[in-house]
Amino acid sequence: MSRRLSGLSIALLCAAVGLAGCGYKAKTPAEAFKRFSDAVKAGDGGALFDSLDQETRWNWMSIQKFHREAYDIVLSNFPEGPERERATKRFEKAATSSSARELFKNDAAPTLLPMFLPLTMAEGGIVNGPGDDRAAATFPTGGRVELKRGKNGGWGFAGLATQAEEGKNRAYHDLEVVRASAADYERAAARAGK
Repeated sequence: MSRRLSGLSIALLCAAVGLAGCGYKAKTPAEAFKRFSDAVKAGDGGALFDSLDQETRWNWMSIQKFHREAYDIVLSNFPEGPERERATKRFEKAATSSSARELFKNDAAPTLLPMFLPLTMAEGGIVNGPGDDRAAATFPTGGRVELKRGKNGGWGFAGLATQAEEGKNRAYHDLEVVRASAADYERAAARAGK
C-alpha cells in the first residue's frame, strides 16, 4: 500500500509541476506583453516560446511533428546516398528536439531575441482591437507589438503568426514530398526485386 501511495504521490507531483510550467496563460494583453518583454530582455528563448500566442505555438508543434515524420520516413525508406544524407540533415534538428519549445529555443530564438529587443520599449500602453481577441502594445511613434487571445482564453505575442503559419505549410509540403519519394523508392525496389 505504501508503495502505491508513493508512486501516486510522485505522479501527482509530476503532473502539478508539468501544469505549472506550461499551463500558465496570460489573462490580459498587458500581462502578455510583459511576458514577451521579460523573455526578450532575459534572452530566454524558452520563455519567448511560452509568450507566443496559442496558434503560433501550435504551428511550431506542427512543424516539429511534420519534420520528425519526414525524418523517420527518410531513415526507413530512402536508400543510402547523397539524397538521403541531405534529407537527414534537413530534418534532423526538428526530429531530435524533445519538443517544439526546444526546437524554437535552439533554432529560431537566437536570431529573434536581438531583433525583438527594441519592441520591449513600448510605452504607449495597450490598445484593444480590432475585435475582442486582438490588442497591441504601442509606441508613441505609432509602432505596435501585436497580441492575440487564443481559444484557451490566454493572450500571447502574435508577431510571428504569419511566419509560423508559413513554416507549418512548408513543413507539411516537405512531408508530402518525402512520402512521394519514399513511395517511388519502394516501387523501384519492388521492380528491381522481380
